Amino acid sequence: MSATTTRPAPGRLRPRAVGLAASTVLSLASTAPAYSLAVTVGLLVGLVGDRAPLVLVAAALPVALVVLCFRELNRAEPDCGTCYAWTTRALGPVTGWLTGWVAVAACVLVLANLAQASAVYAFTVVGADDLAASRVAQGLLGTALVALVTWLAVRGITVAARTQVVLFAVEAVALVWVAARALATAPLPEPTASAAAAPAGVGAGAVAAALLVAVFLYWGWDSSFSVNEESVEPTTTPARAALLAMAGLVVLYAGTTAALLAWAGPDRLAAIGEDDLFAVLGDALLGSTGGTVLAGAVLASALASTQTTVLPAARAALAMARRGALPTGLAEVTPAGSPARVTWAVAGLATAVYLALLATSEAVLADSVAATGVLVAGYYAVTAAAVPAYFGRAARERPLARVVVPLLTATTFAAVLVVSLRDLAATSTTSLAAVLAVLAVGAGYLTLVPTARRTAP
Repeated sequence: MSATTTRPAPGRLRPRAVGLAASTVLSLASTAPAYSLAVTVGLLVGLVGDRAPLVLVAAALPVALVVLCFRELNRAEPDCGTCYAWTTRALGPVTGWLTGWVAVAACVLVLANLAQASAVYAFTVVGADDLAASRVAQGLLGTALVALVTWLAVRGITVAARTQVVLFAVEAVALVWVAARALATAPLPEPTASAAAAPAGVGAGAVAAALLVAVFLYWGWDSSFSVNEESVEPTTTPARAALLAMAGLVVLYAGTTAALLAWAGPDRLAAIGEDDLFAVLGDALLGSTGGTVLAGAVLASALASTQTTVLPAARAALAMARRGALPTGLAEVTPAGSPARVTWAVAGLATAVYLALLATSEAVLADSVAATGVLVAGYYAVTAAAVPAYFGRAARERPLARVVVPLLTATTFAAVLVVSLRDLAATSTTSLAAVLAVLAVGAGYLTLVPTARRTAP
């Protein structure tokens, strides 16, 4: 994991601080595998039944195509602003700013989600069930945990990477344990007729909805690209790390889901729905002590993802501030190469959103997941569509990588986006309001701040 580091130039991130292993762990940990499975397997099975493992494998394919689009752009311009920097150069400053803002906003929304999850799991691990159900206690502890991981992040990318190795190891071992235990344990009896039944067939709408859930499951792989300026090989390490992370995630997700289906059955998992899978079935599978240990692993997963979500959001905002698209004071970097000021700013914004959702939403986790999935699908589609424009005539030198794959990717995620927005309007007005609020704030900032429309150098 170690990499030879050099002292950064004034105002720049520390170069050669992140090797391939550390970059891969950052991508893996950012997806929060244990926590993501806990809150989405029930939803997936409710949508597609026992085909959930196959959908997870299939859903990885369009996400892998996005990785290839990012790889092509990163080879040409390894910038920590990633989709903001690339789409600005390709499609103009207005599209670029909105794309960058949507990416940052997606991180902020998922940070609210993770703050809530971290607080609830922390109370659960210590047996403080009353506090786990208290909105005030959740708000206080969630805020404190975001502050803790942010403090670790501003100490430097090397400290952050080492923290991630420890936290990810805990959740990876836990998931392997869950899968092995589920396969070795006798299946549970059929649930009562009152339990929700998994669908017998899968329609186009259910597949689109499942794909959106999978976007949330796999999202986070791009953390390796966010630290490209700090990587040993900025043009190649991020893509290699992201592809390795995707391969590992497919195995973890599909394997664990298949094992749980074999043990609990699709109807029982479908009945869980948006509830926490491991909280409902953890004790039955692992015993009370094992269930507590599993809750600790999910807590580690949520904390790891909190930190690795702060990192890319801060670096995207840093790149925007460098170009005057955000206040230039946010572009300050410490002598050690840490963007401390903008990192704290992102954490503060995420905390404010978290507390607002906590006060107004009855389903903080579900609403933030749905809104995040829509925003991510949106900036994936725009970034993929930017690839041919970015390279212009040079796209003919690599037509498959610079034209065919990007256009296929953009079309796929545009279709998912349209279907998901339609479904969101019918099922979750809070999530739709959050998406519209993000777009409104972005458009308003563009109107009021002329420098946000500056073309990136």
